[in-house]
Amino acid sequence: MNGAPGWACRVVGVLALACLVTVVHTQIPGFGTCPDYSPILRFNRTRFLGTWYEIERYFTVTEVATKCVSVTYEQRADGKIYVRNAYTNRFNGVERIISGVMDKGGKSKEGRYQIEYTSFPYNYNATVMVLDTDYDSFAVLYSCSSFGPVGHAVSAWMMARERLPAGPVLQRAYGVLDKYKISRTFFIRTQQEDCVTLPPPEPAIDPTEPSTQAARNEGVIVQSEEDLQQLRSDIFAVGPKPPVPVDPVLEDH
Repeated sequence: MNGAPGWACRVVGVLALACLVTVVHTQIPGFGTCPDYSPILRFNRTRFLGTWYEIERYFTVTEVATKCVSVTYEQRADGKIYVRNAYTNRFNGVERIISGVMDKGGKSKEGRYQIEYTSFPYNYNATVMVLDTDYDSFAVLYSCSSFGPVGHAVSAWMMARERLPAGPVLQRAYGVLDKYKISRTFFIRTQQEDCVTLPPPEPAIDPTEPSTQAARNEGVIVQSEEDLQQLRSDIFAVGPKPPVPVDPVLEDH
């Protein structure tokens, strides 16, 4: 019995840690376990590929002060589906990319999948459900993570094939939310106007510093710090190299 309080504290600590990790990514908490929602059946992953624009969403830390949010699903030669989330900083216009790989998260024919994000300091897996989509104009996505029997955290997104979808498209998406009794109260509209993005700033380059790329163009192989030091010496050397003195004794022989 003396170990009971310590055991209880450890359980609470584990639950708190799980809650913290989950809430970092999905920000709308709730009591109890996740709602029993079912994803769309006969989900066609091929038709779902391409770019989707975020129209409305639940609050998420990773999207604070962002605009022009989009996600692109691309199937490459290796057969995997790669996910590219693009966010534009609302203040400086710089685009930020978070990338991952999609994996089937449930039955092959249902609209449930997992994304393993590799752009974070640590790998993070997110399970996403497609509640409904017509593949051509709208999609409603939902994600829920439980931390024990005491609570859960939810994310939801309204996506469209166009940055500024027409009213009837929005009404169809709202109808899906109402069908699943997903509250619109927490939805935030994503700014999709004036989406001119800038590339990340280039790192400063010292024009006097020889580059390994220039060395490769000249056929010089730089494989180590010693090679780079020698390259610097060759570039910044003034005048011809002095001749190597010859030992007269060796010259006579």
